[in-house]
Amino acid sequence: MDLKKWLMLCLTVFLMLGFVSFAKAFQIKVNEDTFANVGFNIRVNYLSQPEDKDHDYRWNVFQVKKFRVFSIGQISRLVQYYVMFDANFDSQTYQNEAKLWEGGIQLAFAPELILKIGKIRVPFSRNNLRARSVSPVMSSSGNIFIPNQFKEALKAINPYPGGYKASDPFKRTDFGVVLAGYIKQGLFKYYLGLFNQDRSNATKLWKFSGGWDDVSTVKNYEDKSGFEYDIRIEFTPTFWGFNSENTVFQPHQREAETYLGKMDFMTIGLGYHHEKHLDSVDKATYGTSDLERDAWAVDIAFEKTFGKKYIIGGETGYMYFDDTHLYETLNGEYKKGDAWTWYISGHFTYGKKIGMGYPGIGFRYEYINIDGKYNNENDLVYDRYGLCFDYWFTRSTRIAVGIDFMKAKDALEKYFEDNNWNDSTTNWYVGVYTRF
Repeated sequence: MDLKKWLMLCLTVFLMLGFVSFAKAFQIKVNEDTFANVGFNIRVNYLSQPEDKDHDYRWNVFQVKKFRVFSIGQISRLVQYYVMFDANFDSQTYQNEAKLWEGGIQLAFAPELILKIGKIRVPFSRNNLRARSVSPVMSSSGNIFIPNQFKEALKAINPYPGGYKASDPFKRTDFGVVLAGYIKQGLFKYYLGLFNQDRSNATKLWKFSGGWDDVSTVKNYEDKSGFEYDIRIEFTPTFWGFNSENTVFQPHQREAETYLGKMDFMTIGLGYHHEKHLDSVDKATYGTSDLERDAWAVDIAFEKTFGKKYIIGGETGYMYFDDTHLYETLNGEYKKGDAWTWYISGHFTYGKKIGMGYPGIGFRYEYINIDGKYNNENDLVYDRYGLCFDYWFTRSTRIAVGIDFMKAKDALEKYFEDNNWNDSTTNWYVGVYTRF
């Protein structure tokens, strides 16, 4: 493509973004208490990714990863609702998948007592509640940025899951009910969740020879025979001048890394999760008859504007999951495996317009450690680093350029080496995210 065509392409993109940045969702209004807001969410990426387990070359793809139609509104002051339909396009298989992404009904009895029912976010960690479309590091908004060999490590447990997939052993979104409350003007918030209990034996055994396998059972496991429990408590130091996020009042339960200077906030969260995710395990072989997962999360996030134009924010969190899988040891015995992870992120945005928008930069680091042995090494471990340069037209519309680096360690590195897979990868991307 010659320089003239590149310039025309860039001009077209900026004109489109200029139009979208001023577009608004439309509202259907009956009266002050009855209305429906309708909008669209579109995410487009160009991704350049190095060799992975399925490609022996660097591959380059343009992809529309999300096209969402959504509606959020209320029937009365007591009853609110939301619904999201997504069409996701896979640029590798050229398959379209359209489905109900999320949806639910909310009954707001009082600020301290709000009931949510439907296919909704699971209130465990801040990651589960995060509105990833406005994350300053764009590559943290989904597993599409992770090379396929690294996804091997996450088959038994992915601490950072995306939208609902029935095959995910741990889910960000699920079918259930949440009781939530907003106490002392947001000083405290609570979430109590009850969700479907999903049981599966698929890819929950890490073999000493490498790779995942299914766990043998003595009979059919009893899927949906119980419930998953989730609890989350949040604290905001409002006495320091920070605002409490209004997640409790939203039917769709979203928390954001940035509000682009609209408010200063700080949220400290604690979470607990429990799910019996497999029964009828062959005890004679594995030494146990079930897998019952308990998990804990702690996280803190903040954003503050200094000098009316310097927007600075950050977030860090830790999650621990026990009994997520089984793994084989050197002597042929089996143990229950755990997983843990921590992350840290930060961002800076200049809150005065330069041209049509606000420039910013974000970074993120993740560490994941999953029990497993291979070639005399312990644990499936990787580091992940992300750096992203953003240009925000509004909080819901931006263009970004970023780079993502991943490095396998310990048993995972040896496993990659023996399979001739890259144990370190660098990909870069250009993305346009918008909502109107």
